[in-house]
Amino acid sequence: MRKILVTNEIRLLAEKYAKGLENGVSLCAKPLDNLKALKKALLLNTTKIVFSAKQFNPKGQKKKYFSADKQPEYAEYIQMIINIYSDINKLQPWHYDNVINLFNSKLKPEKLKVSVKIGSQDPYTFYDLIVKAMDYKGVREKVFPDYLRNQVLDIKTCVYCNAQFAITSETESALTPVMIKKRGKIRGRKPQPHPAVLRANYELDHNYPKSIYPYLCTNFYNLVPCCSSCNKHKSNQPLNFTLYAKDGDDLEPLYFELPTDDLLKFQLRHVCGGLRVELHDKEDGALAEEFDKRFAINAIYKEHSEEIRELLWRYKIYSPSDIAALKDGLKDLFQDGFDVERFILGTFADANDVFKRPLTKMKQDIMNQLRK
Repeated sequence: MRKILVTNEIRLLAEKYAKGLENGVSLCAKPLDNLKALKKALLLNTTKIVFSAKQFNPKGQKKKYFSADKQPEYAEYIQMIINIYSDINKLQPWHYDNVINLFNSKLKPEKLKVSVKIGSQDPYTFYDLIVKAMDYKGVREKVFPDYLRNQVLDIKTCVYCNAQFAITSETESALTPVMIKKRGKIRGRKPQPHPAVLRANYELDHNYPKSIYPYLCTNFYNLVPCCSSCNKHKSNQPLNFTLYAKDGDDLEPLYFELPTDDLLKFQLRHVCGGLRVELHDKEDGALAEEFDKRFAINAIYKEHSEEIRELLWRYKIYSPSDIAALKDGLKDLFQDGFDVERFILGTFADANDVFKRPLTKMKQDIMNQLRK
């Protein structure tokens, strides 16, 4: 909804993150080692690559099985990831296209959906094997949350709707493999129940879907914190919006606004209840329409009319002279400071703090509209 300018601090954070992944920090194994093992498996004739009938031949009726060593492009694709692994996780969005073209020249996206069976293991799609080797699950659970909590980013809300927190509760599996012994000898593993663990963690979306761009599955700038609802509706469909921006880009392509008739109700008759806001963009309306169609933004914010009412109350009660008096009279009241603007707005007043609390973008935009 609002973009984040990639500053030198953020670049350094991304480099630290990429270096940590390269060294396998906080992960069970180094993703680079996993990728090398996957490449090795794809060179064996015991590994099978299975094309569906449509993947192999649109008019075909049967699946086609090939030994992986007869399809060398799949091992070569993995080698391409290995070759640029030290850079791929810190690659900035405006450099994605060159890398995407490079990988597409080796395998078209539809070829990533083939099923791969390594030895006696269960079959997985090729892109799932890459995502698994790059340990996206471990990155999401153990690594990336610390970077989102870092004061450089400090993101807590959904970047798509800004109406919900991006932190959700999830339950660990209630079954875990346990060694089963019989007469002192190991006889295999069997899932055994253990107390379920409920924990809080970030919900993450891939701006560039991992099913099409698996090599970007752990890219720092491609991991987008969002709420469960927006993540579900965004799915693997493209969205004409990226969270991170470079110098010269508009950081606020979208904004909320009270419609003219509602604004006049407030200004002329002091009516504060039942007012609504609408999402707009600074171009031709296409981006706002896309956000509303994809995430039901206007419908969601219609349910927050009471937040608008309370904001209008505070705006009317606290005149510029009242605000100045509060700043002067209360500046020494609290040991750790007092932010009058934040107190009146009911949330953070700095535009850079939009992602610290839900509904902040709406409140900031309405207050700016009223003060024009």
